[in-house]
Amino acid sequence: MTWRLGWYTRLELVVLGRAVLMQVAHPVIAAAVRDGYRADPFARLSRTITSSQLRLFGGELAEREAERLLRAHSRIPGAGEELFRWVHATSFDSLLTAYRLLRPRMPAIREERLYREWRETGETLGISAMPGDLAALREYLDDVVATQLKATDGVQGLLEAFELRTGRAPGSEHLPSALWPLVRPVAARVLPDFAVGTLPVPLRDKLGLEWTDRDERRLGRWIRMIRVASAVVPARLLHYPMPYRAMLSARSSRA
Repeated sequence: MTWRLGWYTRLELVVLGRAVLMQVAHPVIAAAVRDGYRADPFARLSRTITSSQLRLFGGELAEREAERLLRAHSRIPGAGEELFRWVHATSFDSLLTAYRLLRPRMPAIREERLYREWRETGETLGISAMPGDLAALREYLDDVVATQLKATDGVQGLLEAFELRTGRAPGSEHLPSALWPLVRPVAARVLPDFAVGTLPVPLRDKLGLEWTDRDERRLGRWIRMIRVASAVVPARLLHYPMPYRAMLSARSSRA
């Protein structure tokens, strides 16, 4: 299902800022990534995108990437299955949020199938106790938001990074350098609007992030614009190369 739907398009990744906000609001994760965000705020997110694609669409490379990820995180104080579970859960929830906002709504049975496949990829990271279905996932997310998350330094640092005063956003490496000064002001609005506007409301309130009716209307305009762009951009450009090849392979095998 993951391969056939072409999960992970370039435009849907605007919602990954939401996932990272939810992750750095966890005190242990915030402490682990603090210095990395200060040095290069989007390098970690870019590496996460590459790693996720390898584990989802990399075929024989998937297991090797999972092993590399486990080795890399074994040196982080406090890292363990619970932190992997939180990162894995928020990543899926954010991608599903993007799918619901930016594509036609899929049947609930397909959403559950996608989640089962995501749970299976978590097993390669040693996550043995992901919530059993989407309802249980929602309960788990709500509980962690209520009992463990707070306004860490990482949250503030990430929100400042969204302003794009330095560096370029993930995905902009495919954009000619001459165009970046024109695109940057737009990206600096889109990234925080999607990250903050799509957060669970209790977490947004807990982090003290203001969100007005005017902000909600602006987010709605971004959503409509991305939906239109997704309909006209050629599929090979809309998708990252690895998910695109996987999508073609999965669809041809069912023909």
